[in-house]
Amino acid sequence: MITRELAQSELSAFLKSGALMGLGLENCLVAWGDPQRSAKPSGSAAEFYIPDFYLEDDTPWVSFDEAVITKRSLLWDQLSALANQPHLDLRWQLPELQEFKEKFALVQGAIAKNEIRKAVPVVFSRAQGTLTASMRAKMLANLLKGAKKPIPYGFWTATEGILGATPEILFSYDAREGLLETMALAGTRASALESRLSLVNDPKEMFEHDLVIKGLKEKLGGFGDLQISPTYVWDLGLISHLRTDMQLEFAKPPSAENLFYEMCMLLHPTAALGVSPNRADWRFLKACDGARRRYRFGAPFGFLNPSGRSVVLVAIRNVQWLEDELFLGTGCGVVEQSRLENEWQELEVKRDSVRSMLGI
Repeated sequence: MITRELAQSELSAFLKSGALMGLGLENCLVAWGDPQRSAKPSGSAAEFYIPDFYLEDDTPWVSFDEAVITKRSLLWDQLSALANQPHLDLRWQLPELQEFKEKFALVQGAIAKNEIRKAVPVVFSRAQGTLTASMRAKMLANLLKGAKKPIPYGFWTATEGILGATPEILFSYDAREGLLETMALAGTRASALESRLSLVNDPKEMFEHDLVIKGLKEKLGGFGDLQISPTYVWDLGLISHLRTDMQLEFAKPPSAENLFYEMCMLLHPTAALGVSPNRADWRFLKACDGARRRYRFGAPFGFLNPSGRSVVLVAIRNVQWLEDELFLGTGCGVVEQSRLENEWQELEVKRDSVRSMLGI
């Protein structure tokens, strides 16, 4: 795939209907055109895996007519130079505390009955409005300017979309080397507080994080040589997380396409976005969600490269939209030691970081 700057006509088509995924710290994959949906990958050079959280979408693969790899800085220059970029004056309706209290109580009740050890309830802020191509340009410009360590990603058409920058990779797989990389990412604190009370010295946060590590070890341990890094604090600017890196070397490297499906089904959701222990299934999360759907929040967001490096992100830190309504989701890990007030504050910190990142 060629690497170059987008022509103005291509940039206009990209803002109308397209997709984006960061590749490393410098580049990003940009696709545009008439999106085609399918149940399985078609072999297109610009094909993304964009299911819903519960993997119930019959056509999760989306392919585009055109795609290039471009520098993040070049794309930011082009987007920033667009005229008539409106101020995104959205009036957000915050999540209701009572709704979160009910979800929190449901999780704590299941923990008390020894049914689970952790779950991640999700709440949404909502706003009314229609995102025009110019508005998407401004959000993308803000995102590319502010996202350094997090990975920018997105998909949109005239009527729906998702756009954000995630700190979490579900997995990446290099078919040339037979190496899979993933991470445990759980435990959150405002970075301004980290110097006074480090996450690594907080028993509750370390317990929550260790549940994610344990879940990944149980899922991946039988595939080959699994290397696990020490746990460390990862500073992302406004917020920090506990992070542990993992690398799996397969005894017999599988094909990229076969592994892509197997790992999406096996790893999603990790305990960082789902339930611990692994034996817990979708039913508890659906009961926790109630009538409100997560849509693509926390779902896999991936790009399959049969001969190179495939990447699947965890779609958090984003805004979603459908027709004239926008959704900003945030989740928090609830364990036995959790306190409702602290978790509610964590949701606010995450929500503020997303709005700052996107300029909304």
